[in-house]
Amino acid sequence: MHGRAITFDFHNTLASCPEWFELEVRTLPSAFLGWWSDHHQGRLGAETGREADRLYQGLRRDIMEHGNELSAEACLKQIFSQMRLDVPESDIETGVALLMRRALAGASPIPGAVETVRELHQSGTAIGIVSSAVYHPFLEWTLDAFGVLGAFQVVITSASAGFYKSRPEIFLHAAHALGGNPSRMVHIGDSLRFDVGGASRVGMGTVWLRREGRRHTEDGFAPDLTLDSLVSAAPKIMEVLDARPADSDRPRV
Repeated sequence: MHGRAITFDFHNTLASCPEWFELEVRTLPSAFLGWWSDHHQGRLGAETGREADRLYQGLRRDIMEHGNELSAEACLKQIFSQMRLDVPESDIETGVALLMRRALAGASPIPGAVETVRELHQSGTAIGIVSSAVYHPFLEWTLDAFGVLGAFQVVITSASAGFYKSRPEIFLHAAHALGGNPSRMVHIGDSLRFDVGGASRVGMGTVWLRREGRRHTEDGFAPDLTLDSLVSAAPKIMEVLDARPADSDRPRV
């Protein structure tokens, strides 16, 4: 394959799951504390949950900026330590897994995503996932539910790699895992800043899946291809991949 590979973002590119996304970015601490207090020591006050969410959202903003990721469990452990809440690590692992499993029921594929993934896989192209996500198993559960987990050679999350998508290292990590050369790779995602900008920084080609009403206004990032849908998109994506140069073995950072 001469270092050729394609990577996809997950949220709003392959899958939609509002409940999971809310847990990821806003409400995981309060949801966990609600579960934990019911099962272990009586209802905690609503203010405790709000304070935990406030600390969590601040932590997520900081991680987005500096790029050093923590898993969902590590985030909760840090926050509860700040709040002087004595929550056993085993309870955190159990509760997070339960909450994420519940959220899986609300996951649905983005139109055209499943068919495009299958077509690219059937072409023999190596494909993977590069996603900022604090709970890695959720992505694998979702892709399995969609019937496409086996199409992906690697699933790279910020939780598993240790880097948020604001860091180029997460894309280089995926390239290494796929045996790919960034100059011969293409990344597909819905964020101009994190998908187009991040992948471009390491020399990858980029495809922007534009959500309704979005324009090229974020920091001047210019994708190689803009799609309004993944329906029948595989041939267009392959055109971008086929146009990638093969004259460099060194990633650009």
